[in-house]
Amino acid sequence: MVVAGAGSGKTRVITSRIAYLIQECGVSPAHILAITFTNKAASEMRERVHRMLDHPESSPWISTFHSFCLRVLRRHIDSLGFSTDFAVFDGQDQLTLIKQCMKQAKVNEEAFSPKTILNHISGFKNDFQLPQDVPASSFSYGNKMKAAEVYPVYQSELKKNNALDFDDLLVTTVRLLKENAEVSQQYAERFRYILVDEFQDTNRTQYHLIRLLSRIHSNLCVVGDDDQSIYRWRGANIENILNFEKDFPDTTLIKLEENYRSTQTILKAAEAVVKENVHRKGKNLWTQNESGAPITYYRAEDETDEAVSLCERALHWNREEGYSFNDMAILYRTNAQSRVVEEELRRRNIPYKVIGGLKFYERKEIKDTLAYMRVVLNPADSVSLQRIINVPARGIGKTTLEKVKVHCADLGISLWEGLKRVPGENWTTTAASKKIAQFVTMMETLKDKIQEGPSVEFLSEVLEKTGYLAMLQKDKTVENKSRLENLKELYSAVEQFIETDQNGDFKDFLDTATLASDSDKLDDSRGVLPLMTLHTCKGLEFQVVFIIGMENGLLPHSSSMADQAEFEEERRLCYVGLTRAKKKLVVSNARRRRIYGSTYNYQPSEFLLSIPPNVLEKEMSVSTPTVPSYAGVHTQPSNSPAPAFMKPKQDDSPYSIGTKVVHPKFGKGVVVNKEGEDDDLKVVVFFQMAGKKKLAVKLAKMIVL
Repeated sequence: MVVAGAGSGKTRVITSRIAYLIQECGVSPAHILAITFTNKAASEMRERVHRMLDHPESSPWISTFHSFCLRVLRRHIDSLGFSTDFAVFDGQDQLTLIKQCMKQAKVNEEAFSPKTILNHISGFKNDFQLPQDVPASSFSYGNKMKAAEVYPVYQSELKKNNALDFDDLLVTTVRLLKENAEVSQQYAERFRYILVDEFQDTNRTQYHLIRLLSRIHSNLCVVGDDDQSIYRWRGANIENILNFEKDFPDTTLIKLEENYRSTQTILKAAEAVVKENVHRKGKNLWTQNESGAPITYYRAEDETDEAVSLCERALHWNREEGYSFNDMAILYRTNAQSRVVEEELRRRNIPYKVIGGLKFYERKEIKDTLAYMRVVLNPADSVSLQRIINVPARGIGKTTLEKVKVHCADLGISLWEGLKRVPGENWTTTAASKKIAQFVTMMETLKDKIQEGPSVEFLSEVLEKTGYLAMLQKDKTVENKSRLENLKELYSAVEQFIETDQNGDFKDFLDTATLASDSDKLDDSRGVLPLMTLHTCKGLEFQVVFIIGMENGLLPHSSSMADQAEFEEERRLCYVGLTRAKKKLVVSNARRRRIYGSTYNYQPSEFLLSIPPNVLEKEMSVSTPTVPSYAGVHTQPSNSPAPAFMKPKQDDSPYSIGTKVVHPKFGKGVVVNKEGEDDDLKVVVFFQMAGKKKLAVKLAKMIVL
């Protein structure tokens, strides 16, 4: 097992080992299997190996887990009762099938979201739990129990269709190797040398697969870094790498501890943060690189001040020190945090690109919501009208809409006018006519609401009356959680607009949003500044890195603060972000932050307290700077004692923000906001299972942990 620290060159380990086995040890490429996670990584690995070999007559088997399993199953799945021309269902196919299965199992689709049921079934498969391993009786209530009820029906229907879903490729291959001794022997004998990249990201099913393939020759080489295991939410099991030596007693452990990427200062900070984790393999990263500049820690007044400071630094380093914007990166915990930064970047004409996602005003949920507003203000906007007429689904399909459009064209009227006339016409079905009438009534009700002028209340009306909010809340997926956060951030955008343009109306706000999403070409000769989440940045590196929002509640995220395993993953996520930086690193937070439509006073991130003070240069916004300095900030000498804002606020109440509590009904949670005092004290608590709740302390019967 090669435990490769950040920036230690682990990418070369597997390719160099393959070349060594072939060229120096005389191993036939046919006996080598290398597995990684993405098609891109597999392709790059194949190209590297090809370049390293002098005269490659044949190549080793290098592929992703899923590609490997698909090839094996195409040859041998008939022994499990499928034919070898089986179909692989995509996401839409799965959704269609799961809805049918829920009807069979008498599980109400209105009460339990099909997507959520599918996600739980996927989780069962990631842990190699077959239907018989998860009886519904093992869960007391909720989506997981219903998923366990539907799971056997779903698998039965897949088999009737001679089909597998994406997770089944792995599960079925493991079943094949467990149940078919001849096939298992064939592959275990063939692959004498097995190499696995990014081992910290494997799930339980992938782990079973690797053990079965390596059981004869035991020549298994895995490469990974437990400190960069950040995908628990999609099935990755850190125990695979932590328990490897116990499961394979003859393991030789090799640690790659020299970092070739970052300065000594950056490395010292990152190591200090991640060493606080209990569940990890010990290693000590070091580098021969220069000590480098201190890490800048900026304590902003609010999220706008944070964005302004960031942009001024980026411009300064671009103009004065010659750093291209391509050499910089802005990292954040949640997608919703990008909005304020994007607005400041646009204001200063700094070209930027959101990596792994869309710019704020280009995200589907934002465009849908703004389309509703546009139709309310201007019913003649048929493009926006067509976008939202059946989102969420309300039974107004393409066929019905096409009929209405043809009718409107014949009469020379707008689509909206045509929809209003539908209930009185006889060329549509009664059901379609009724649904269109309901839609028209809903939109006219919203039009009455907007007369009062721009407000967050109208935004709430749009999201609630249209059913858009309920649609996202119903499917409890990671994607929908992010979409909900973005919609909440739209509240902040409306509030900010009202504050800056008190005479403006919603039409002005929509114009602003349109201009913000316009793809006018900016001058990109200076490079394009990438923005991305901490999850997206893994595997990348930059000369200059900004990490914003380092506050308890954002990083670590509030959803992790009541669960030790999730909290440690947040610490690893922070470590990944810090180690992306080569030369310069800026971390920042704000005294108060308007995000998700509310204003919070988050405490500085606990992770900042782990960083040695002598590597930090602390700066804070001041109303009247006492000394001149670029970016309008007052600089603290790096050897000065930590200022007050580095320490938690003194609070006589046991319910200060960040306090962990247990509620008799909702379970473990963390306080994310508070108001009032004494008998009137109310707290907003984020519960791991129940989400955000506002509770009166006097009545809630909570226990402070």
